[in-house]
Amino acid sequence: MEQSGGTTANTAHALARLGVSVSLTAMVGDDENGRELRRVLDEVGCDCRYVKTRIGEASDSSVIIVSGADDTVDRTIYWYQGARLKHGDALPLNDLFAYDLVYLDVDDARLRRFIVDLPIHVSPRTLILGSLTYMVEVSPTEGLDVALRHDFLCGNQRELCYLTGDSDPHEAVRRFQSLMRHADTRMLVISLGPRGCIVATEDTLETIPAFKVDVVDTTGAGDAFAAGVAVGILERRSLREIGRLANAMGGLSIRALGARTSLPTREEVDQLIAGQSLDGSLRP
Repeated sequence: MEQSGGTTANTAHALARLGVSVSLTAMVGDDENGRELRRVLDEVGCDCRYVKTRIGEASDSSVIIVSGADDTVDRTIYWYQGARLKHGDALPLNDLFAYDLVYLDVDDARLRRFIVDLPIHVSPRTLILGSLTYMVEVSPTEGLDVALRHDFLCGNQRELCYLTGDSDPHEAVRRFQSLMRHADTRMLVISLGPRGCIVATEDTLETIPAFKVDVVDTTGAGDAFAAGVAVGILERRSLREIGRLANAMGGLSIRALGARTSLPTREEVDQLIAGQSLDGSLRP
C-alpha cells in the first residue's frame, strides 16, 4: 500500500482526527507526493498554509517492510531523503508562536537549536513539546543539551538511553530527572512499547501500563503517541492521564498497515481509556 506520511505530518494528522486545531509548518518537493501530503491533511482539517515547496527537489519518501506477527512484528525502513526544512529557510515565526503549544520534530540540528531559543524572545507564553526522534542523529552531549531546552519531551526508550548513556530506561529517566533541575524541561514522556510508558517531572515518576491491542503494523505509533501527549498537555491533564492518552493513541494506531490507516477518533480513545471495546461493550 502507498500512503502519505512523515513523522510530523503523522502527528498533525492524528491531532486533527482528535478535533484539535492544528497547523503544519514543513517543506515538500514539487512532486505528486508533496501535493498528496497537502491534500490528505487538508481533508482532515489541518491548516497547511505554511507547508512550502522546494522547487527542483523531490519530497521525502520511505519504503517500509513489515514482517512477523503479534508481538514479533518488525519493520525495515528505507528512507529516501528529499526536501525538508533547514536552517536559513524563511519561517512564519510570529504565526508559529501564536499557538499555545508548538510540537517540534525537525532533523536539522542548527534549525532546532535556533527554534528552541526563540519563545523567550518572541512569545514567552508559548510552550514547546519536542520529539527525541532526531536527537540520536547528533552526539549524546549535543542532543541532551538541546533536549533540555524544550518545555516538554516525548520519545522512546532507545532514544533516551542513547542520550543519557544508560542501558535501562528507568535509570535513563532518573538521570534525566536530575538534569531537569537546572533546565527548561518540566515533563518527559517515554514510550516503553508493549510495556506502556513512563511520565516524569523533576521529582515525580509514573509508569503507566499499555492497553492490550492486536499488533498489525507499528509504523507511526510514536507519532500517534506524541499526539496523545500534546492533547494531554493542552487539556492540562494529570501525569497519569497524559500517559494513558499517549498509550491509547499509540495502541490504537497499530491496528492496520500504514501510519495513518487506524488513527483513532476521540470517541475511540475515550472508549479504550474507559475500559470499553470500540463497539461500546466492556472489555474483559
